[in-house]
Amino acid sequence: MSPHPHQRIAWLAVAALLLVSCGSDAATEDAKSYDPRLEAFWSTTSPENPSHVLDIRESGQDGTDVVVRGRVKDFVDGRAVFTVTDIALQPCDPEECCPTPWDYCCNSPDTIAEHTLTVELHGDDGRLIRSGLEGFHGLDHLQFVTVTGKVKRDDQGNVTLVTTAVYRE
Repeated sequence: MSPHPHQRIAWLAVAALLLVSCGSDAATEDAKSYDPRLEAFWSTTSPENPSHVLDIRESGQDGTDVVVRGRVKDFVDGRAVFTVTDIALQPCDPEECCPTPWDYCCNSPDTIAEHTLTVELHGDDGRLIRSGLEGFHGLDHLQFVTVTGKVKRDDQGNVTLVTTAVYRE
C-alpha cells in the first residue's frame, strides 16, 4: 500500500528541514553578515617592509603612517576591532597552561600589553565600523597579518592603528 500524498509531502518537508539543519560550517560562516564597507580594507597583496609591533609601540609617532606585521590576538564582538601581538611573543601551549593559546596566558599581563596594539577599521565618516571581524575572509586567532594604517596614541600609553588595509597571510 503506498503512502497517502499528504504523507509524502510531510516526509519531504521533514527531509528538507533535516538537510538544511545539517549544513556545513561553511554555510554557517556564509550566513554571518559583515558590513560591506569592510571589503575596502581587505588586501590580497602583502605590503613590503613591515615593522614589528614592538617597534611601533616604542617609536611609532602619533599620526604617522606605518605598516606592521603581527599575529591576531583578540576580536571585539560587533566592532571592526582586533588586537595584534608582536611575532616575538609566542602563543601558549594549550597542553601546558590554557585552552586558548591566543590569550598568551603563560606571559605576564605587562608583557602581553607591551607586545600588543589595537587595530581599528573606520568608515569614511571617521567612525568605527560596527561589524565584527572574526571570520571575515577567514580571519582568525593566531593568524599572521600585515596591517597598514596611521598610529594613534593616547595619554595612557595605548597604541592603536587606524587601518587602511589588512593582509592575512
